[in-house]
Parts: sequence; structure tokens; C-alpha cells
Amino acid sequence: VTTLRQIEPDTMLVGFDNRAMFVNRSGVQKSASKAKSSLTFSTPISSIVFLEGGVLGFHRAGMEGRNLITGKIDAEVKDESKQFRLLSSAKMIILESRIANDTTNNSNLYVLTSRLSE
Repeated sequence: VTTLRQIEPDTMLVGFDNRAMFVNRSGVQKSASKAKSSLTFSTPISSIVFLEGGVLGFHRAGMEGRNLITGKIDAEVKDESKQFRLLSSAKMIILESRIANDTTNNSNLYVLTSRLSE
């Protein structure tokens, strides 16, 4: 498990490998009639952020946003020449990038805007 976030009193969002899954307090996958109960990303994720209409999965080379209804990619940033890291997802999403082979060099910070679900 790379990420565990409580999104409702009885619902947790668990991120592991290349998946994000909604589970109850006992760890049982939740089922929903309109939304996906599990999302699969194209690459292993290091952290996840729950948004109003989807989930962002962050990985070393960027991030991938998946729609909660369709499960399809809504947003994607992928650059193998850079190394990305999620710094914060409390109130606003802050993402850091550095040149992949030179982690001692300066970094760039990005503020992503969207409607965070809390």
C-alpha cells in the first residue's frame, strides 16, 4: 500500500501497485452503481489524490488522472527525462519536478488546480 486516504466516514481510498480501490473500514472493496470501485493506472503509482470527479495517480515520470465514472484517462503528464514527486495534496496540489539524472539540481514546483474532494 502506497497511499491510504479516508474520503468519507465509511470509505477509504487505497493506492497500491498500479491501482486505486475504494474500500470500507474492514478493507472490503465497495461496490457502486455509477462510479468505479477500482481504477487501474498504466504504471505503478507512488501516491494518489481524490478529486471531485476522479483520482490522480502520481508516479516517477508524472501523473495520470482517471475518471470515476468511466475509468478512462482524463489528464496525463508523462516525461521520462524528469522525476516527479507529489509534495502536498492538502487544500492544493503541489508537484515537484527535477531532471531525472541530476537530483542535486534545482527543481520546478507546480500548483495544480482542481476541485479537491475532502
